[in-house]
Amino acid sequence: AFDLQNAEPVIGFVGTLKPWHGLDILVDAAVQLNAQDMPFRLLLVGDGPERATVEHALADHGLTNRTELTGAVAPSEIPALLARMDIAVAPYPDLDDFYFSPLKVMEYMAAGRAVIASRIGDIDGLIRHDETGLLCKAGDRQALAQALDELIRSPQSRTRLGSAARLHAVTEL
Repeated sequence: AFDLQNAEPVIGFVGTLKPWHGLDILVDAAVQLNAQDMPFRLLLVGDGPERATVEHALADHGLTNRTELTGAVAPSEIPALLARMDIAVAPYPDLDDFYFSPLKVMEYMAAGRAVIASRIGDIDGLIRHDETGLLCKAGDRQALAQALDELIRSPQSRTRLGSAARLHAVTEL
């Protein structure tokens, strides 16, 4: 039988592994969660110039066995990978000239995932904090760790945020 108490929520990221995607912030938050003996797994989908750096950081902090790095995947594989995530993260650093289309966040929402994203650029208009996702100060590792901690502890919150995110994506986006 599937025992929710022993389940390890999957924290996921989809994207090119580039410096401005804030993977170092996610790794640092995971280190904090690990130090608190929180149950979780990391699922990092994508490839890019930061891959080796991320792999080394995970290894240095003993997180390799909790992490799956898929490498590059075909777009058709993304929905099944999103479906495995309990929490989807867009941990952008604090960048001055940040302009982009937050497609990743929209995909997370459409997939009905509980989303945690940096409050930066257009994301602030996309996610209503604690309604359709959680927003953190960009680059704030502690805030990300706290938001992850909250959602790891509360499957109800993950379900509530994920359902509201999906409804918002389907009706508004």
